[in-house]
Amino acid sequence: MSSPAKILLVDDDVVIHYMIEDITRQMGHSITCVADGAGGRAALKDDHFDLVILDRRLPDTDGLLLAPDIQADPRSSFIVLSSLATPNDQLLGLGLGALDYVTKPVEPAVLKARMERHLATRRDTPGPATLSIGKTFHLNPMTRRLTVAGRTECLSPAECRLLAHFMQNIDIPQSRSDISKAIGGREWVYGDRTGDVLVSRIRKRIAGSMLQIITVHGLGYSLTAEPAESFGS
Repeated sequence: MSSPAKILLVDDDVVIHYMIEDITRQMGHSITCVADGAGGRAALKDDHFDLVILDRRLPDTDGLLLAPDIQADPRSSFIVLSSLATPNDQLLGLGLGALDYVTKPVEPAVLKARMERHLATRRDTPGPATLSIGKTFHLNPMTRRLTVAGRTECLSPAECRLLAHFMQNIDIPQSRSDISKAIGGREWVYGDRTGDVLVSRIRKRIAGSMLQIITVHGLGYSLTAEPAESFGS
């Protein structure tokens, strides 16, 4: 049996505190609750958390501005829980590395299921070794560090998951549904552009390497080697 997870809730709504504290107890995990961005940063500085749940409308900041503090610990991930529910809001959160974007109001059972899914994915999947293609393209999924063309890139959790998926399926076209499952374990919903945004960001990350992500019309995207380059050279 795995050890209890440590969860951090950053939200100024007392009702949400009670709800998520109850959910966390049911799941057998521990939780720390803070009401603003300053408290969230202090908690992240002092301790490690497996999962952070972020509100957007905090008294002192937009919760998404805590993303770099969370991502400083490669073992930590976060989901957004917010009443800001437009497609652009959700794209912003997912693009900054959120594993999920849950809109308020939310049923406790739904939030619990999403928390369980993300914690299970993180805890039950063995930590993969460094993924490599050729001699100069290496991705460490545990630290989210990409070594490419002589430089090192620090990826967001979502970028790392998607690039690892592409590397494990090189030259195989990936549909929007495949990409959505790789990012957050969920089916693609019509109109969701999260995958497209992340593909655009990854293309910039891997610029100058032997690899490129191409658009396969009618199918999706594929990671492939540029014809002029050789894996063994």
